[in-house]
Amino acid sequence: MKKLLAVLFFGLYILTVDAQIMREREGGGVFKSDSTTFKNEVQIKLDGKTTYTDYKIISINNDTTVVDTTLTIAKDYKFNYIRKDNFELLPFHNQGQTFNKLGYKFENNSLFPTIGASAKHYNYYKIEDVYYYDVPTPTSEFMYRTGMEQGQVLDGYLTMNTSRQFNIFIAYKGLRSLGKYRNSLASHGNFRTSFNYHSKNNIYLLRGHYMSFDLLNNENGGLTDTSIAYFENDDPNYTDRSRLEVNFVDAENMFEGKRYFLDQNLTLFSKINKLEEHNTATSNKLKAYNSILKKIEILKKDPISNPKKPQISSAPKKPNGTKKLPQKEKDVVLKTDLVKENPILKIDSLTKETSLKKKDTIIKLDSIRAIKIKKIDSLLIVASTLKVDSSDFVLVNKKSDYSLKIGHTFIYETQHYRFKQGGVNPFFGEAYEKNIVDHTSYQKMNNEVYMQFNAPLLGTLRAKTNYFSYNYHYSSILYFDALTIPDRLKGNAIAVGADWNTKFGKLYLNADASSILSGDLTGNSIKAFVMFKKDSVYSFKGFAEITSKTADFNKLLFQSDYKQYNWRNNFKNEQIKNVGVEFSFKKWASINASYNIIDNYTYFNENSLPVQATGTLNYLKVKVSNSITFRKFTLDNTAMYQDVSNGESFFKVPEIVTRNTLYYSNYLFKGKPLYLQTGVTLKYFTAYNANAYNPLLSEFVLQNTVEIGNFPTLDFFANAQIRRTRIYLKVENFGAGFAGRNYYSAPTYPYRDLTVRFGLVWNWFI
Repeated sequence: MKKLLAVLFFGLYILTVDAQIMREREGGGVFKSDSTTFKNEVQIKLDGKTTYTDYKIISINNDTTVVDTTLTIAKDYKFNYIRKDNFELLPFHNQGQTFNKLGYKFENNSLFPTIGASAKHYNYYKIEDVYYYDVPTPTSEFMYRTGMEQGQVLDGYLTMNTSRQFNIFIAYKGLRSLGKYRNSLASHGNFRTSFNYHSKNNIYLLRGHYMSFDLLNNENGGLTDTSIAYFENDDPNYTDRSRLEVNFVDAENMFEGKRYFLDQNLTLFSKINKLEEHNTATSNKLKAYNSILKKIEILKKDPISNPKKPQISSAPKKPNGTKKLPQKEKDVVLKTDLVKENPILKIDSLTKETSLKKKDTIIKLDSIRAIKIKKIDSLLIVASTLKVDSSDFVLVNKKSDYSLKIGHTFIYETQHYRFKQGGVNPFFGEAYEKNIVDHTSYQKMNNEVYMQFNAPLLGTLRAKTNYFSYNYHYSSILYFDALTIPDRLKGNAIAVGADWNTKFGKLYLNADASSILSGDLTGNSIKAFVMFKKDSVYSFKGFAEITSKTADFNKLLFQSDYKQYNWRNNFKNEQIKNVGVEFSFKKWASINASYNIIDNYTYFNENSLPVQATGTLNYLKVKVSNSITFRKFTLDNTAMYQDVSNGESFFKVPEIVTRNTLYYSNYLFKGKPLYLQTGVTLKYFTAYNANAYNPLLSEFVLQNTVEIGNFPTLDFFANAQIRRTRIYLKVENFGAGFAGRNYYSAPTYPYRDLTVRFGLVWNWFI
């Protein structure tokens, strides 16, 4: 069956590759990311002004990139179900499962807490993960990748502009993968759609999106102690991983929800808009003026051409020597004979007839000339009223713009986290019920009103006010002898803030400050960012942040049918301070370093209970990346060093993480129809007490008994590009057979064995 499906798939693929349409851009040549052309292709010529840069992807912060269909090693790193580089993440054996963390980021914190269940958020699209598009022709992309044992992941989108002002986007990611171990099924659905609109004069802008998601995972709690021994000893009776015993076979968790997002702004005043309106009116007048001049030139030309002289061709003579005359010449002969018979009468009549014809012709020509002159005069009168000249155009300099805008952002989101188990399992302790059905609900709404002012030198300054309301709740109140656990955390908060963006030459500055003034939450944040960029040669970035925020809601309040998992805490705000720098040298390397100081750090201890650290966490992270190319071979390297000077008892990370890829890249065959990249990737991290995974909470919890790491994983890959299609073939962890069975993603959760994966990414431009 698998062979049949493979044959059908490749057959359809080969047929559809021929049906792709190449795009031409200004000055000739094909679309930038095409690797070749074909003789039998269908050619469609677009407007000469349309290029690949017109296929735009716009982020929530209005950063713009273009649709990129090239094949690079960075694309290989992102070819996974979350579509992101997972260098700082350690995946579990099945795609669709969670990741353990090899490194942490504490930047860009929100003032408002989340529902928690952080292990379920990797396939959850945040507001900044949803993009908006602006494309001259309908555009689509499809990503397919095989699953583990059974299943696959398919992620596709379609976007189009119905006009230059309005774009719509629709996408869906579906994942289903059985996994090698028992009760490890992953079944995810993620739908998202967005739109953006701007008026012709850009005075009004509107964009929004809707997202719904359901992320289901069967949870087995990892291998039992006996199965771990079988796994590590490579017992041949258990090469079929489904034969290994797991901690439970009847548990599952689900994270699902919906989000509605809307952002709009109106320009009250803009110097550029007024200048552009003036230039548009001038351009329209100039077009009308040129059209009139063209009509006048046409009218000036004489429409009557000189009559051609009749050409009388000689006819063949008859046998007796007489000449056969044409009919017209016969008529002339007859008329001549009549003239000979009545010379005076006939000559007078012919002369009169000829003079009348000449007179009529003169009258007609005079009338035509009179009409032409009249039309020309009237067109000249109209042209004189336009009073237009190319010097009337005004130079528009965006750097000298003054504008004032008002805007509104609305967010409403519902989230639900569920854990179900068919019976009580001692893994989690005692329970109140025989069947475990835990359900956490969270609804939040955020309304933001802002006013934005743009000016030269000052840049963009925006003042904002937020009204945030939340309802985190359960279905019952729990009463204990010394403690009552409420059913909800409900309230609101009012926050104010401002952000500033400007540019001085090649220097970019950004600052943001927010503070909660009143309500049931407290917190504040100050962020600053600076960047200096010297073309594409090198760049420098620096940032600093000070944030005080409430811990996630599941650490403050949680209810479960298991007795141990019920609490209500009143934690202090987490105090996060960090600074960081990034140097990027195109021909050499990039260096990224950050230093974090965190007070009141909140985490789950060894008993899976939320606690707050009494000491300060000091965390340093330095990451270096570079690539070395020799002819057709490239060595791509990324290494990360981490140090925890204070807080190592509750904050665990590996000291060294490295990824090294040696690959060959080249065009193959005559005419370069195929671009190939093939090589090997080595990933390694030093041993450390990695956090354990708790499927009831969907959180990682502290443990100090088991070390994982200190094992290399080797992946072989062969990637190819045919026009706008990238094909990926990967053999993951092919060193598992000879490097030992000591590879884990978390304690009791083995990493994946040798696995062959296939997939592709395909872009269509209609």
